[in-house]
Amino acid sequence: MAASPRRPRLSLLGLSAIIYYSVSGGPYGAEDAVSSAGPLLSLAGFLVMPLVWSLPEALITAELATTFPSNAGFVEWVTAAFGPFWGFQEGFLSWISSVADAALYPVLFRQYLVQLWPNMSGGISGQIFVAAVTLLMGGLNFAGLSIVGWVAFLLAGFVLSPFVYMVVVGVPQISMTRLLVSPPVSEVAWSDFLNLGRVRRTVESSVRAARAALTGANCLFWNLNYWDTASTLAGEVQDVSTTYPKALGVAMVAVVLSYFLPLLVGLGISGATSDWRNWQDGEFALMGRRLGGSILESWVITGAAVSCLGQQLSEMAEAAFQLQGMAEDGWLPTCFAHRSRFDTPSLPLAVITVLVLVLSVFSSFNAIINMLNSVYCVAQVIEFSAFLHLRRKHDDLERPFRVPCRSLAACCLLLLMPFAFCLVLLVMPFVRGDWFQVASLLGSILLGLLLYHLLELSRRRGWLTFYRCPPGGLEDILAQRPNESLWDDANDTQALPLSWRAELSQSLGRL
Repeated sequence: MAASPRRPRLSLLGLSAIIYYSVSGGPYGAEDAVSSAGPLLSLAGFLVMPLVWSLPEALITAELATTFPSNAGFVEWVTAAFGPFWGFQEGFLSWISSVADAALYPVLFRQYLVQLWPNMSGGISGQIFVAAVTLLMGGLNFAGLSIVGWVAFLLAGFVLSPFVYMVVVGVPQISMTRLLVSPPVSEVAWSDFLNLGRVRRTVESSVRAARAALTGANCLFWNLNYWDTASTLAGEVQDVSTTYPKALGVAMVAVVLSYFLPLLVGLGISGATSDWRNWQDGEFALMGRRLGGSILESWVITGAAVSCLGQQLSEMAEAAFQLQGMAEDGWLPTCFAHRSRFDTPSLPLAVITVLVLVLSVFSSFNAIINMLNSVYCVAQVIEFSAFLHLRRKHDDLERPFRVPCRSLAACCLLLLMPFAFCLVLLVMPFVRGDWFQVASLLGSILLGLLLYHLLELSRRRGWLTFYRCPPGGLEDILAQRPNESLWDDANDTQALPLSWRAELSQSLGRL
């Protein structure tokens, strides 16, 4: 019997574009960092933050995604380290964060277009527009992952092209004195302690400065995280051991340059934008008008809107394939693993589309942002801990890509700042008294615990059908990994569920 054609695989460019949109999508959103920290510190932040946060997260993702090339992604990493309970909690928290993040973008898309067409501002027509955008992104995801990759790549080219022009034209006009400005820091002489009023004002000023710094740090985190989310597409990548690290590298360079260079030009040229203290959404459009007239200004605004589509498209794809991978591994019922004729997970896409519709139409924009940052931090702490545990207990595990840190101490040093940053962001809601964010975080954790036990009860009672029990740890994951050399001789069984492939591998081995 002739071998059936292999399903379309995600290309290097497509995967790079999806990772890029998972993390960034252009310099839009960096304006708050400027108004909080000033030109010098914001520019330094977009150079330093990728080194202390993005690079460690991307390196760890490359190592673990190539070691466990499954659509379950980080769920398998954490399961290999701490068992199925923690694996499910990691998957649930990350998935909640991804879906909440995807719900932001249709709203942002409409807000950007309002600058060109004010009649789209709100009301029923605005909600219908947001719903239509979400349904369109769901339809593109249903049509195939390779299509998603190429659409994301083309959207990235459209979004970044006006900034390429502005950087080329604007760099010769940069004034270094404008870039070296930072907010003044109040200093208190020892004699000032005799003046209680001055001490009180100084303390209040320091608190305000600290809050501004935390706001800027939170903005940097918002713009430079989510490097791990595309690991849920590892099972869809051809030659994942080489393609995935390359895609992360390409996306890393694109993310850093697409933030730093437009900020450098926008803050450095005279008369391009308002005073840095007044920077807000739309400053890059003013920069486009200064350097290229109304046509370039409209292009930048349209690019900002289109960027939202790319980010929503990527987030929905990653969240859908995560559910499909978890169903193959036995955490979720078999219905979540079924694929359409376009080889896409039908039910997960439907569930995600409905949730994004509800959140984007009926939820507060700021409430979603506050919730997803805290939930994502908890998931990251679990992932980092799993990486360290696997390095300590299973350092001899075969890793196609390995983080260039030979000792466990070096790995801990690499993750010192990411751990600290996550803990700071988790403590901030308690310090600020943001009890809605605290309740959202605790509610997400409790919901994950409840859902895990409900699924286990359904498994024991036979209420739902599962392919198998979830892997109990690293040994189970390695034992159930298919022998890739057999699939080419077995009519391309790659399209089968993981449990069926494992059984077929055993049968072929006996033959």
